[in-house]
Amino acid sequence: MKQLRAYVVLLAAVGLCACDPNAKAYTKRIEIDINVQNISAGFVQVEFSTNREAFYLVSMQPAKEGINPQEIAKTFMLLALDSAYLDYLRWRNEELQNLVPFVADFSSHSLQYGTTNRTFCYLQPDTDYWIFAFGVDPESNKPFGQLFLKTVTTKQKSVLTMDFQYRVRGEWDYVYPKDTTGEIISDVPWIGMTVDSASLRDEGEYRVPGEFFVQAFQAYYGIKMDQMIFYGVVAHQNNGDNSETTETKFEEGHTYYSAFAIMDGPISFPPPETMYDIYRFTWHGDSTNLFFTHEDCTHGAW
Repeated sequence: MKQLRAYVVLLAAVGLCACDPNAKAYTKRIEIDINVQNISAGFVQVEFSTNREAFYLVSMQPAKEGINPQEIAKTFMLLALDSAYLDYLRWRNEELQNLVPFVADFSSHSLQYGTTNRTFCYLQPDTDYWIFAFGVDPESNKPFGQLFLKTVTTKQKSVLTMDFQYRVRGEWDYVYPKDTTGEIISDVPWIGMTVDSASLRDEGEYRVPGEFFVQAFQAYYGIKMDQMIFYGVVAHQNNGDNSETTETKFEEGHTYYSAFAIMDGPISFPPPETMYDIYRFTWHGDSTNLFFTHEDCTHGAW
């Protein structure tokens, strides 16, 4: 009966429109191209494309010495799919806990369809990684076809330069990551945080604000949460309600430090000046209108 049901499902899938992701079309003859576009010390940018429309899983993980994934392809794909499904269940549980009225299914949330671009972050420098992809049957959530895999090695250290221009206008602040020519950089991951100077002094364990930010950014690197990563220009309202990015609430007369850094490998103290900026300002209500450039960086001092 299981074989008959699988045969019927396959026939039904073949008859669906291959251009419509909602149709959940799939094929056992899928070819997946892994095009590595950029390798840095802490992130890798990859384009995945298929020879025909199908759902597929993409991932990246540190290479393990003495293991050839192709020799254990079936087990390797099942383990990767199980891991992705566990991540999906955690995400779905959070959405349901927040009473979200519609929660996407696994294939819509966790699988790719057609050409897609991915940036894999939180990587370690000078480390071998496996980038891989394989087809997934959206009806049974099981892998099909072959394993497509490519091994890459991250750079020994970051060679990137980014200046974070920063504006504070009323409750809103704006971050503009730029290269040395003044152009906006939209494809390099970065992280940012604003903290009240009073809370830093109350804690008393940091000699300078720079130490706090480095420890905080290192903690983010350990958590590996994609929602903490930003790309390009970002605007944020500091009214205490934007918990997805920061819960900062500007208060009249308080002094703040805002720090921004490229997420291109673990951050050390002091970080290279080409990778970060820290700005100090005092907020004076809705009339506040400030603008900072790299020359205004405090370099982590009070």
